[in-house]
Amino acid sequence: MNEQPEPLRRASSLARGSNRDRLVEVLRLHGPLPRVELARSTGLSFPAISAITSKLMAEELLCEAEPETTTSWSDDADEEDADGGRRRGRPAVLLTLNPEFGRIIAVSLRMNLIETLIADFGGSALAQSRLELTTRGLDAGAVCDLVIAQIEAMLEETATPRDRLLGIGIALQGIVDADTGRHLWSPALSITDVDLATPIREEFGVEVVMANDAVAVALALVAAEPALAQGLTATLMVGHGIGMGIVVDGEARWGAGAGSEIGHVKLTPNGPQCRCGQRGCIEAHLADYALYRDARTFLDLPPAVSQQPSEAQMALLRARARAGDPRLEQLFRQAGHALAEAVATTISVLRPHHVILAGPGLEAFDMMRSAYEERLEQAVLPWLLKSTAIHVRPSESATIVDGMVRRTLRVVDRNHMESTE
Repeated sequence: MNEQPEPLRRASSLARGSNRDRLVEVLRLHGPLPRVELARSTGLSFPAISAITSKLMAEELLCEAEPETTTSWSDDADEEDADGGRRRGRPAVLLTLNPEFGRIIAVSLRMNLIETLIADFGGSALAQSRLELTTRGLDAGAVCDLVIAQIEAMLEETATPRDRLLGIGIALQGIVDADTGRHLWSPALSITDVDLATPIREEFGVEVVMANDAVAVALALVAAEPALAQGLTATLMVGHGIGMGIVVDGEARWGAGAGSEIGHVKLTPNGPQCRCGQRGCIEAHLADYALYRDARTFLDLPPAVSQQPSEAQMALLRARARAGDPRLEQLFRQAGHALAEAVATTISVLRPHHVILAGPGLEAFDMMRSAYEERLEQAVLPWLLKSTAIHVRPSESATIVDGMVRRTLRVVDRNHMESTE
């Protein structure tokens, strides 16, 4: 009797899961591919790819692509001739993720907005909605009821039966315990330490994945640009607040290490009021609400709902600054200094390979750039600064739900793999 010891069985199962994850991620990133290209892209052998794809097709996670998409690929494992040219092999069969395997719903809850998206198993969006409301006026029951209602509306709009729903992802501003599914604190809500995952899980009977919104943005950005997934990548989300998501080799770090409240690092003792209740935070110099609040001290601007300016109000502020108002120009220079402090802290503490500056607040980066670059050179050791690539990616809010779709699909994939082992 040659039964494997438990540690070897566990290691074998982890290896199979890792190989399967790599294959699924390649298909999500590149779309339909023949087996030979899957082998090349994943680094797995052609026999290993054949075995994995056969199993996934039997489970209905994979299917053959539509005939019109099967073009000039060859499905021969050794299809190149001695001169590097392509041999004429049998027509390739392109494999793709089966979009009909099930559906995923992602929800983004942030200041005065609940955004919801439903996607198929391949990650393609099917429908999306935006509900604007005063979020700080909601109690725990109302938050859960609203999220459940938005999910039900997506199912109804796409005629998706509940039993085809595979998982739900929820992204929140602020501090989230991704392991327990609890919202601990968010500027978008007046309530704290609330279990959001359990009632939603009980209502729909599926996995509920929670994350900080900066982590969701980080996932979406590195998925769109795979080169940014190499090594440790820190994404600073600039907009309604200032957050950070950390990705290591394309995988987000969840739980206690999922995201960083970089925005609440103290920049100036006894400085301007922050939404967290303290003073002098980086966020109090850089976030949209801080810039708009300070601008109202010398400009006749309408008040913002729940002290959070709308996209139109921030666009007007940027336009007036670019028109040459020196007081607004100074505000954005100060914001550039604060952004540099956030980046400097990130580089000095984490030594990341990449820093991505993202979010709607980066729409004003042209007015921050000079002050930002000057301060960054002063605040970081030169050799540390040279070792980190910094990328600016002003992003739309949809990136949050895109990232949550990807994260939830990964959890669903792994849970399904474990259940079929």
